[in-house]
Parts: sequence; C-alpha cells; structure tokens
Amino acid sequence: MTVRTMTTVSFADRVVLVTGGGRGLGAAYCREVARRGAAVVVADNGCDVDGNGSDPTPANDVVAEIVADGGRAVACVEDVSTEKGGQMAVELAEGEFGRLDAIVANSGNVFNAPVDDWPTERFESLLRHHLLGAFHVVRPGFEVMKRARYGRIVLVASAAGIFGQHGMLGYSTAKTGMLGLMNVLSLEGADFGIATNAIMPMARTRMADAVTGVGADDPDGSAFLDTLRQDQVAPVVAYLASEACTQTQTVFSAFMGRVAAVQIGISRGWTSPDGSLSAEDVAEHLPEILDTTGLLVPRTLYDEMGYVTSPESLPPK
Repeated sequence: MTVRTMTTVSFADRVVLVTGGGRGLGAAYCREVARRGAAVVVADNGCDVDGNGSDPTPANDVVAEIVADGGRAVACVEDVSTEKGGQMAVELAEGEFGRLDAIVANSGNVFNAPVDDWPTERFESLLRHHLLGAFHVVRPGFEVMKRARYGRIVLVASAAGIFGQHGMLGYSTAKTGMLGLMNVLSLEGADFGIATNAIMPMARTRMADAVTGVGADDPDGSAFLDTLRQDQVAPVVAYLASEACTQTQTVFSAFMGRVAAVQIGISRGWTSPDGSLSAEDVAEHLPEILDTTGLLVPRTLYDEMGYVTSPESLPPK
C-alpha cells in the first residue's frame, strides 16, 4: 500500500513566469501552477521546432484556458532568447501582477544530426534558444528576487546532455549548460532566499516526436511515447517552483511516475605521494582513479580543492 502524505503546495499570491509556456511541457507547467493559485506569465513567441518564425496563438490559447478556469495569466510573445525579450517578460510580470516569485526556464528548439553534419548556425541556434533563453530571463528576474529576498528558479535540463544521446550535439550542450547556471545561481542566491534547481524531464511533446521521428507508420513507437505523460512531470516542476521547496542546487529526473535525484561527484582518486606524476602513473593507477567507492559530491570548486589539500577532512568511505 502506498501512503501519501497530504500537504498543500500552493501558489496563492505568487507569480510564475514560464518560458516556452505555449505548448507541450511548458503549457503543462503553466496549467499546473495556475491550478494551484499562481498568476502566470506564459512566455512563448510561438516559433517552430527549428526555432524559426513566430505565432502568438499558443501563448494566448494557454492564457485563455487559464482565465476561463478562473485563474490569472498574461501572454508574453517576445523572443526571450534576446536580451530585450527576456527583460520584457520580467517587466510584464511586475507590471501586470506586481511581483515575480518563480521562473521556469523551459524554452528551446531541437535539431538532430551526426556530429560532422551539424551546421554552425544550427548549433548556435540551440545555444541561443535554450541557454540564452534561460539567461536573458533569469538575469533580470534574479535581480527582482534579490530585492524581495525570495525566489524559485527551475532550469529545464535533459538526460541527453548529462548522459549523452546520439545526434543531439547542440541540444545536449545547451542543456548541460543549464547545470552551470544552476550551480552559480544556487550559490549567489543562497543569502537571498532564492533556491535554484534543474529538472531532466521526459514526456511526449512535438519536440520529442521531431527527435524520434515517430509517425503514423510506427504505432509501437507512438504507443511508447504515449506512456511518457506530461502529467508525470508537471507536478515535479510545480513543487520545485514553490515555497515548499527549500532544496537547492539539485538536478531531478522525472518521467513515467518516477522522481529521482542526479548526483555529479568525483572519485577519491589516487594522489601522488610527492605531488609529481607521469602519464605512466595515470595508467598504473587508473583502477583507483576510476573507483567510485565513497564518491564525493562537492558543492563548489573549493570543496574539491579541500578534498585534495586537506585529505584528513574527507568523510569515511
């Protein structure tokens, strides 16, 4: 029997900005936090999966749906991958609702090709729509949160970046960059009540269909993608964006009803007795270097330095 602890994750009097909120998981995030009382800025310029074009319809449709259900929402159809667009999204939240409490950086596009077939402009496009799309909203939003001494930031990463995936060079690189944002935002936000986490979601969306190439001629593939439901991810994002979440600098994996935490650590390694080493030393001691027994999980680069300079402080295996 599964025992569920009943608590209320509420967004009453909170304002949440969701980039890429017009379709797919982004729209699911908007609906979930709105259902829990949030006023929502649905930021989506309506570009296609390649990152081209614009269409205000998706963002406006999500807003209309939330308002029809008795919620509060406003659409921002600016391109948040630009400095101007990100600033305008944050200003819209403050202007319309008087505050900004949480940001879900979800916007992006997709392209799939072998490494040697990746055009430069495609690679740059992925970095712009994912990584800069987060940075240009988070930077002005972080300033607002510092003044309020409260904030929640959720950065949408991907297992394709952290663990790798064939054909996804630009996407994987951009999504792994979200972890760099998370680490610094977590450290700099700690004294201001700002918690920042990342999520690696899996769910069926138009981008997932585009990457996998699943179509009407592949019923088995389509049936599997249907098991990756958006309602298995949106509640996790809602928790991370809420006041109930005090965790920070953590990567969560969420799909098919499972929620897990990702740890990025270092092995205890091998240390040269006299501080000098050779390539032959590396080869000879490779088993010790690769041994993950007693894995260390530093929070900052200084933590790792401390493990080396003060080995007596290491926790026991």
